[in-house]
Amino acid sequence: MCGFVVLINRPADDAGCPRADPCEAIAHRGPDASGHLRLQGADWCVELHFRRLAVVDLDERSNQPFGSPERGVLVYNGEIYNAAELRRMLRERNVRFTTSGDTEVLYELLLQPDAPRLLDRLDGMFAFALVLPDGRLRYGRDRLGIKPLYGTTDAAGRLTGLASELEPLKARGLLGEVDPVAVAQGAMFLWTPPPRTGWRRATAVAAGRAFARRPPYHDEEPPFWRAAAVPPVDDIGTAVRVSVARQAHADVTVGLLLSGGLDSTWLGVELAGAGFAGPAFAARPGQRVEASAEPFQDDAPYAERVARRLGLPLTWVDLDVDVLRRIPELVAAMELPFGDPAAITLMQLSRAANGRATVLLSGLGVEELFLGYERYQAVLMLQRLPAWARPALGAAGVVPRPRRYRERSDKFCRLLNSGPRDWAWATQSYYSGPEWAALSPLVGLDAVTEQHRDVADEVLDRGGSPLAALVECDRRLFLPGLNLLYGDRASMRAGVELRVPFLGEPVAATALNAVAEGQLRLANGKALFRAAAVEAGVPDFVARRTKTGFGAPVRSLLREHGGRLWPEVRRSSLFDDLFDRRAADRFVTEHVQGRRDRGLAVFGLFCAAVWWERHVSGGPGRAADALLGYQVSALG
Repeated sequence: MCGFVVLINRPADDAGCPRADPCEAIAHRGPDASGHLRLQGADWCVELHFRRLAVVDLDERSNQPFGSPERGVLVYNGEIYNAAELRRMLRERNVRFTTSGDTEVLYELLLQPDAPRLLDRLDGMFAFALVLPDGRLRYGRDRLGIKPLYGTTDAAGRLTGLASELEPLKARGLLGEVDPVAVAQGAMFLWTPPPRTGWRRATAVAAGRAFARRPPYHDEEPPFWRAAAVPPVDDIGTAVRVSVARQAHADVTVGLLLSGGLDSTWLGVELAGAGFAGPAFAARPGQRVEASAEPFQDDAPYAERVARRLGLPLTWVDLDVDVLRRIPELVAAMELPFGDPAAITLMQLSRAANGRATVLLSGLGVEELFLGYERYQAVLMLQRLPAWARPALGAAGVVPRPRRYRERSDKFCRLLNSGPRDWAWATQSYYSGPEWAALSPLVGLDAVTEQHRDVADEVLDRGGSPLAALVECDRRLFLPGLNLLYGDRASMRAGVELRVPFLGEPVAATALNAVAEGQLRLANGKALFRAAAVEAGVPDFVARRTKTGFGAPVRSLLREHGGRLWPEVRRSSLFDDLFDRRAADRFVTEHVQGRRDRGLAVFGLFCAAVWWERHVSGGPGRAADALLGYQVSALG
């Protein structure tokens, strides 16, 4: 796991700092080594800058930039889990290796004449950029977008930079103006749907693609590679076993994030069966708070019971309950407009793991691949209802009552009153159409839901079901835009590599070819996955647990303390420039007074205010100052 920056056709004394290291801003991604190389021809130049977190083949021979100007030079972030198999294949082609790492395997594979076909054989998470001797540039990302990669272009559409994070490109003045649509999306969904990033000239490079650009201008060409459909696989259990075995391999200590939920427990079962002796990390509240408004169960008793049953060494991480105080840190770490408090929990877990484990295995990604979220069951129910019945039920307020909190019934009622083409975005939004019109008079509903509508329409127009459209939106937008984004940022901020075995190619093959309706049952999300987990040895007390998510008690904290913090947060220029202050007042008041559960929507407004102050107003402002000075004990 590493980080890199590629600068294209920039003068050596760019920004008046000829010896400045563009990777300094992402030093946390690679504390073990750094490298820099400038390649140029008669009418082009490319700078490659790199930071390394050494995980496989710790020898300096695997440092990057890797290669030579005579053959090509590579920078690469990620891991190739089937590198040994690919190495054998390349040796049969008379390729000679000088290292035992996966970097050289990827390098030699990309230099093969049939490289696009060979990329389909990779099982890994990766983002790469390869500069060939004539200045041609190839760059791309893994199938699901596990590893981040951003690109910037000039007004003519010519590529000017690539990077693992946005800050180095921002420091070079390459991002352009702030994108208000992305900021609005961050408030609407608590994440930014790709390819938007928050800036007009920066986009997330498409997942499952590799691109080729020619000098001197490195303008756009057809994709070099597009990930092929995975061959169908039916045996989930075998696929999981193979993927976990591959991803548990490293030349450093590997740890496990254990919540006691279905996904992390299955990882623990497989690891324990293979003699795993590394640390397992579990979170527990560091201070008790009133959590009646929260939809989360306490994971700690389940994690402890699972660890004891499997014989795993458990390390407890006591979480800081003052999550509102951590909003400025969250905003800085995520970079894009973002507001999901689950990232704060992972940041604390990763920080605690640093020094004890360099790699962490996580159950991230199962919900999207195997349909675990409640919204899938909601849409399955909706598409079974006659079209004429849905608005009648919605008008009457006849909706299935949720077990945990009122917000789900409000959202389901909105779905009943909308059409199937709106369900993909409406299941993920924290505002109805009229509420959004009141809050955001400048960025309308069509603009913030554009990516969801495009993906959903594509599926529905070719005859797919509304559930299939939602699943496709989640896999192409939600998974890389939310969960994989914060998985990468939160772990790398602590210098730790997060691996996601359930997104490995063997497991993905069992999910991506399945019919959506066959993956779940009403009241039984991810039914096929759950059955396979039980067969693999996951205990019944875990398999029967209701999914509760991975988060922090922001609803309770905002209900208790939001009224004292909001007067300062609402003074942010965000509510002068983009959002309506009076509408925001109403939403915050509804939550604080307990009339509606708007906790996550309010948290998103807090994050948006801090983001706007940081990137538009020129630095930390009133919102950040108010939150940084916040303490539960002081306010309580």
